[in-house]
Amino acid sequence: MAWQLHYTSARTARRSGFQFTAVSPGLPPGVEGAVSPYLGYRPPPDAPPSPGEEELAGFPVSFGYDVVDAAGERRLLVRSRYLGRDYSGRFGNFLAHAVVADPAEMEGLRPIEFWGAPFWADAPLEELPVLEYPPPGDAFDPEALGRWLSGLDHDPYARLAALVDAVCSSSGRIFLVSPDVGQIARWIAVLSYSLPVARAALLSFTTYTADPAACPHRLAGTTPDVWASLRADQEAHLLDGPAPRHEPSRYAGTVAGLWRALDLEGLDSLAELAEVVGDGLEGAAALLALCRAEEADEEAQGLALPLVRHPGLPSWVWPRLPVDGLSFELAAAVNRHSPDAGRARAAGERCARLVLSTPSLRTRLDDFALEDPAELLPELARRLPVAESLPLLAELTAVAERLGVPVTRETTGRGAFALVNPDHLRDGQRLASADDVVAAVVTLTGGARGTLLTGIVHGLERGGALRRRDVLTGQVCDLLAEHAEGSLLRRTPEVALHMLRSLAARHGVLGGPTLRLAEAIPGNSAAEGLLTARDVPGERDPRAAADALERVGGALSGPAVQAVADALTARSPAFRAALVSVLDERVRDLLVHRWMETARQRSERFDLVGVALRAPGTPLDGWVREQLRKRFTLLQLETYFRDDQKLRAALRELRE
Repeated sequence: MAWQLHYTSARTARRSGFQFTAVSPGLPPGVEGAVSPYLGYRPPPDAPPSPGEEELAGFPVSFGYDVVDAAGERRLLVRSRYLGRDYSGRFGNFLAHAVVADPAEMEGLRPIEFWGAPFWADAPLEELPVLEYPPPGDAFDPEALGRWLSGLDHDPYARLAALVDAVCSSSGRIFLVSPDVGQIARWIAVLSYSLPVARAALLSFTTYTADPAACPHRLAGTTPDVWASLRADQEAHLLDGPAPRHEPSRYAGTVAGLWRALDLEGLDSLAELAEVVGDGLEGAAALLALCRAEEADEEAQGLALPLVRHPGLPSWVWPRLPVDGLSFELAAAVNRHSPDAGRARAAGERCARLVLSTPSLRTRLDDFALEDPAELLPELARRLPVAESLPLLAELTAVAERLGVPVTRETTGRGAFALVNPDHLRDGQRLASADDVVAAVVTLTGGARGTLLTGIVHGLERGGALRRRDVLTGQVCDLLAEHAEGSLLRRTPEVALHMLRSLAARHGVLGGPTLRLAEAIPGNSAAEGLLTARDVPGERDPRAAADALERVGGALSGPAVQAVADALTARSPAFRAALVSVLDERVRDLLVHRWMETARQRSERFDLVGVALRAPGTPLDGWVREQLRKRFTLLQLETYFRDDQKLRAALRELRE
């Protein structure tokens, strides 16, 4: 519902002077007081003081708009015309015709559209009906406004961009100055059509005021003579002169470009997008550019992102939004939020390709979904074999696993083989270091890790001893022992041997990690030798222990026998003597020489003397004689063997 009011100077039964002379029935209480500040009018300074009928027609019309309550429930339109003389014959009279409407009465319309509406009166009326949906005027057709703009001098589009930014980016008053109030009204109309409907509905304006510094409107139009009389230091837009230098925002630049092209559909689309999120003007301009396949940098795509994520985004956006060229963030948003299945699918594929090519995105795999991961197989088949480093190859393989794309031997495996083997390295690739192998192995799990390890191990097997020495560090060997399949190591004996030596050196020949690796590669002679040696120290029968020890062979037989010798020091001298007595001379000498080298404590030396006395005829005899040269040692040994007369006699015999 919309109520009308007339305000002018008149003589009535109640009073004389300026007053409300007519109002619509049912006018809500307090409305007159709310609209009173908007009902003044003063002629321009250069206007004739005593105008005739023809001169009155040249006085500027003041047409204004504002929201007149804090809740936004009343919209005020005011049209003021100068009437000249009042009832007493004095000049200075005017008619202010006000319309107070509910927001619903103006829904979808810009307030400036009511310029020239058919309900405006040029003279006071006695009765004013209530208006149901007051009709707008037809003076400001957007297409006609666009043609008018194109005919202006002084680059009107630069002026427009400056005005749009002034309206959108500041809260201060904006002054428009022209001798033609109709031109001011057209500029306000152009600005109104350049804004979303909701924002235009909040733009307070007047086409003319004789006191622009004090008027209640945000956008204030006035004439040059008024402006010249103010002595104000405020800036104004002098509409008949050049536009000020201004660097437009993205939104203002887009608006100016659309008006220049007279693209009214584009203006409507821009306005619709700008209403999706609060303060979304820049994002609307960026998203419209994307929908029109125009170039949009990373900043622009970031501005568009909140709109794409918003559930209120217009449905026409999705089919127009090209996926190629989208940033990861924007593509992921399209993938998650687009109701267009084809667009969502294409956006997911775009995300996947970006992940494949951008290391920093490898942690973003949960931010999008793929409908058919197999479609990435050709891309992976192209990228994996030529990955520039082993960690990158592993990362790409991890991506493939996460996306559900099957990784084949022809991709990850061959790629890893080439990266560890200098004879197969491609241009632009970096030969893998030990650190690269560690990084790659820990990146993957399951079958993908197995595929990678297969390529690495075969590449090192064929890469030569120096390459194995450089790459198969202790850390790498431990990783391979933990994760590589035994069947793989059985097919690569040189790598397996290097690993066995590394584990034996750090964990012991008979240590758990070494023996577990040996168990994983049956048929390897070095591994078989270690497994045979493993059971010797615990054997109860000296003959059986000797048979097993004599079977220890392979590349690690020497260290294996030494390890057995060390373990046997925990057995009794009698068992050790019985073992030595039945061993072949080669193994026996290895054993006893190890015992002589490692006997540091007195108890160890005395036990070893007991072995020598029980099994004479070995290199231990000479070692015992050296011990007996020290008289104090002899006395200690006689005391040590005092309960065994046979050993004491053997000791004296050996001394002589």
